[in-house]
Amino acid sequence: MTSRWQRVAMNPSWIRWLPCAHAYLTVVPVAGRFPRSAWDDVVPWDDPVWCDPGGIEDWVGRTGARQARRGEPAEREIRARYAQVLALRETRMDVFAEMCRRRGLPTPHTVTELLICLAGLGLFDLDGAAGDHWVCPHLDRDPLDVLPLSAPESDLERLAQRDDRAVQVAIAVRRLAVRARRRWPKRRTVSTTVAAVAGMAGVTPGEATEALGDLGNLAGLRTDTVDPPDSVRITVPWPEFGQRFPFSELPAPEHAI
Repeated sequence: MTSRWQRVAMNPSWIRWLPCAHAYLTVVPVAGRFPRSAWDDVVPWDDPVWCDPGGIEDWVGRTGARQARRGEPAEREIRARYAQVLALRETRMDVFAEMCRRRGLPTPHTVTELLICLAGLGLFDLDGAAGDHWVCPHLDRDPLDVLPLSAPESDLERLAQRDDRAVQVAIAVRRLAVRARRRWPKRRTVSTTVAAVAGMAGVTPGEATEALGDLGNLAGLRTDTVDPPDSVRITVPWPEFGQRFPFSELPAPEHAI
């Protein structure tokens, strides 16, 4: 089998739910089914599933040096952010463990165990003999259709997914603003279409319209409709907007701080 490594289709909201090591399982050798052994040279099967933020002093040193060059707050603020990272990480670990408990699945500690766990959740098919299963990913499934959520938790997840889409659209708008021709000291203007923004963000045009409205309330984005139909002019507060959404893709909560 000739491998042509590619990113598998994945519902971006899984980034909030799954341990960091799931990223190893989102790059596949072929579309469709493939033997698990195809991953052996690239997936660290015995590694822990949650990434390690490192010790506080190392974190302060790395982050402080970077922020000092930009004139940003120093040690006290950095330590406060580190505490936020740990708290969010701990919460995500607890929530994922609870989802496993509700499904009767062991909480995974290694990447090998994570693959088995995700198969138990319905995000992978594992067929064949133990040791070299045939693997087929289904990471494009909606968490609302997969996770054992209560009715109130499902309502919260719908709101969280709306926030996810807003961040995806914000990332697309930031990319457009970086390339914008019209630049003023405090803003940049982007002329585009809702369909183009939706395509860049990986959402539907309706979801893009909703997200642009949300970003108007959350981040001061101004969106004006213009001719021809579907065209919009987006006024972006700059550089604040770019600094707020510097990511290349939707980040896990503790990595967004």
